[in-house]
Amino acid sequence: MRYRKGCIAISDEHDLPVLLHIRNARAITLNQLCRLLSGEKSGVHRRSVQWRVTRLEGADLVSRMTSSQFFRQPIYRITNLGLSYLEMRGQTLISLPSTGRHILNETQAFHALELVETRLALREGGLLQSWQTELEVTSRNLVFYGGASKDYDAIATLRTEKTSRRIALEYERTLKSSARYREIREVLNADKMADAILYLTSSHDVSHVLAIEMRGVKKTIGVALSEDFRRDLLITPVMMISPAPAVNSFAEFLEHATVVSDAESRMLLPTL
Repeated sequence: MRYRKGCIAISDEHDLPVLLHIRNARAITLNQLCRLLSGEKSGVHRRSVQWRVTRLEGADLVSRMTSSQFFRQPIYRITNLGLSYLEMRGQTLISLPSTGRHILNETQAFHALELVETRLALREGGLLQSWQTELEVTSRNLVFYGGASKDYDAIATLRTEKTSRRIALEYERTLKSSARYREIREVLNADKMADAILYLTSSHDVSHVLAIEMRGVKKTIGVALSEDFRRDLLITPVMMISPAPAVNSFAEFLEHATVVSDAESRMLLPTL
């Protein structure tokens, strides 16, 4: 089938997953995109992915971020036109509509990239069963809870030896004000989406401040360094803030997380 000059053909099998990953991650490097796609099916080659992204960029469906100057490879994000196309295909997220003026600030790219790395570490470590990004979590909250629940950075369902467990993940790259943490404590205490929350931090200083600010939250709260977590996973030391101050492994932390039933596990889509 021939297409008129200037027209781009979007493949459901190959191009659509690329667009969805770029949108849902908010910001993603080419290498991260290749690793995510290779987890979906075999035979994914970097050169092919790069060719597809270049086509999508040329059609203004995705764009290259200026933050790329700090990396050896480009960082991509979705455009308003890309969002419009996905909406036309029934892939709508009310947390990020094509009519919105703001998609992603350049300074937020580092936060988004770290979350993708966390997702990849869990998947490549054989723990990840499903992953909901912040945009997906926020959309669900808006639909079912009117935006009253916590918009976590991610919700992950992880495989353990005996069962599956669901946790909420937050990445704290920089510190917030005490007033903002007070608001977060109130939201967390009212939230019913997750029983256990793991805060991944960029430094020991951030971890120690969180250990103070998150006291009083009536959930299982753990804090760990993001770099350590991506490397060590189940044996990562986790500083427990509640239910009682202690230092446990991440495997021990998971024992406090929500158990996902066999029926729920069967309903979960394979992790992308």
